[in-house]
Parts: sequence; structure tokens; C-alpha cells
Amino acid sequence: MNFFSNLLANLSPKKRIFLDYASATPVLHEVGKGMVKYFSCEFYNPSAIYQEGVSVKKEVEDYRTRLARLLGITNKDIIFTGSGTESVNLAILGAFEESKKVFKRPHIIVSAIEHSAVMAAAEEVVRRGGEMSVLPVDEEGVISIEALKKMLKRTTFVVSIGLANSEIGVIQPVAKVGRLLREIRKIRSHDSANFPYPLLHSDASAAPGYLNVNLESLQCDLVTLDGAKIYGPKGVGILAVRRGVKLRPIILGGGQEQGRRAGTANPALIAGFTIALEIAVRDREKECERLENLRQYFIERMIKDLPHAIVNGSTEHHLPNIVSVSVPGILSELLLLKLDREGVLVSVGTTCSLDERVSGSPVITALGKPELAESTLRFSFGRFTTEREVKEAVEIFCRLGLKVIK
Repeated sequence: MNFFSNLLANLSPKKRIFLDYASATPVLHEVGKGMVKYFSCEFYNPSAIYQEGVSVKKEVEDYRTRLARLLGITNKDIIFTGSGTESVNLAILGAFEESKKVFKRPHIIVSAIEHSAVMAAAEEVVRRGGEMSVLPVDEEGVISIEALKKMLKRTTFVVSIGLANSEIGVIQPVAKVGRLLREIRKIRSHDSANFPYPLLHSDASAAPGYLNVNLESLQCDLVTLDGAKIYGPKGVGILAVRRGVKLRPIILGGGQEQGRRAGTANPALIAGFTIALEIAVRDREKECERLENLRQYFIERMIKDLPHAIVNGSTEHHLPNIVSVSVPGILSELLLLKLDREGVLVSVGTTCSLDERVSGSPVITALGKPELAESTLRFSFGRFTTEREVKEAVEIFCRLGLKVIK
């Protein structure tokens, strides 16, 4: 048994109770198996013109076509990136730089509970001379279409609304936003032929295992996905682009990805991402039902045994695998460490948003609950989460929570 066979044989999570699937997922056996040959046998540069390179290039393009079918676009509309974060930056900053051909001071709108990658990219737009508006959410974390209408400007080049929030699990009405922006573009095209703005970008990284991420269904122009969130490899993402949308590259140095993202393609990561997304779509319905049952059990048991606990997010529009819990009077990081010692792995929010300058969760603050921003934990379930693990975890959580309160 070689190194890679040993690696694939040990891909299941460790015995501790891992309930942080929203931050990282293990690579599935089937995914890892599809990647292995590109590390050793078929390691060639897909840009090389000798037959081995051409063969690998063809396989990369086959994976691109498979992804395009899942997303309802053509293979030329898939841009491979080095992460979900890079995909977000390409969508926002690439569109921003292109929009400066039209607007003197381009304007971006982001929701108040966007991932830190979106927020940071929007702040960079401001640093480069653009404008930024933050769309508030209600107490459940849902945006208002009417509020968005009032916030739109003639110079708005992108609206970025995440399909599903990875901290509180709320699902946004992205398709409604898309239909609104398409109507606006249609009206503006009467004044200026084929006016391309505003575009709709959605960071859908948390969603593929639970929601349809087809671009036409979402009515989106730009969609970000991340391999690390779908049981694929880390270090790979994609930006799905509606045909005709123009972006300025943010990474320079070569003509890869039709000149939109320089850098040698990584066939192993591309294969892993593609297989992982196919599995996510294939198993979506049964996994949603299984995880929703686990989620409901966790919440019901918690409310019974720890009545002080508050569940954040929408009761109706939510992912089936995420429970955001606030316990007034408890410092979340202290409780997290106690859970860690008991063998339960959870998080205080999205891992990428941890910042010494920020006190507590910006998402919880955006819900109008600043007093709970430092008292919130996220439990997120996944493919390997069992009923026994959830029962044990909620029992430990409630016991520790009551002890800390007392």
C-alpha cells in the first residue's frame, strides 16, 4: 500500500465529536481517489504542448464541462481560483476595475452579514475610490428587497448577497434580488444599449450541499464556490460567470483561464472540486432531510435542558446543518474551550472572520443583538455526524452551560 493509498484509507474524522463542518470538511474517499493520479502519474503542466500536457489539459477541460452542466452555464464561464476568498475578490474587484470604464465612482452594496472576504473586498473598493453601502438585515438575518431598492444608485456596479450565511445558516432571497437587478438593467438599456450594471454576485460557498446553485435559478451574474466547504480539497474555488460579464484580472502573469486568472492550473484540485460538487448535488436531498432531523433534535433538547439559550437566525429559511446559539452571560470562547476539553469541537463563528480588532460576532451584532455578540457558538453538522454524537454533544453543552451560569 503506497502513501496515497494510506492517505485515502484514513480520511474519516477522528473519534472526537467534530461539529464544525461549516469551517472545514474532510476530503471524501471518492474525491481523494480521483485526485491521486495527478500527484504522480499525470503530473504534467496542462499548458505544455507535448502530448502528455495536452492530455492533462483535455482532462481539465472535461472537469470544467462537468461543472458547467451542474451550474447551468458553458464551460468557458468557469474560472478556477485558488480559494473561495480569491473567487470573491475576483468577482468584486474584477468587476470594479472594469466598471471604472463606465462610472467615475462605482458603488457596491453588500449585506451586513457577508463573509469577511466580501466585506474586505468591498472595503478595498472604497480604498480604490469607490463607494460602499451596507444593506441591513432583520432580527432573523434576512435582507429586505424594498430596502435594497432604496439603496441602489445609478453607479451601483455590484450587489453582493450571500446565498446562505455560514454562521447563522440564514438563506437569502437571492433570486428575487437577481430578478430586480435584471429589470433595472433592462430599463437602463433603453438609455444605453446593453447596459451591464448592476451585477449580482453571491458567495454560495456554504450552500451546494443543501441548495440549488444553478446560476439561472439564482438569477445571478457571478457565483463563488469553495472546495473546502463541499468535502473537496482546500486551496481551490471557482467563480461561475454569466456569459457576457466582463472582469479585469486581479492576478497577472499568464494567459490561463482565458486571460482572467493567471497561474498554472492544478489538475488534482480541479478534479477533487468537480467530484465533490457532483456528490454534493447527487446526495443533496437525503442529506438535507437527515441533517434537518439532527438539527431539530439538538434545538429541542437544548431548549428543554438549557432554557436560557437563544437560537439565532431564521426559523423558516435556514440551512439544515447549522445551529447558532447564544447563551446570555456566558463568554463563548470560554465555553468553547470547555467543550474542547470534553471532546466536542465547535466554533464561535466563521473562522475567517476572527479578528483581534473585532469584539464578538459582527453577524450577531447585525441582527440587533450586540449584547450577545460574545456569547454565541456555532454548531455545524455534516456527512459523518451521527445521532449519537449530537445527543452526546447537546448533553455536554447543556451541562457546561448550566454550570457556567451558576
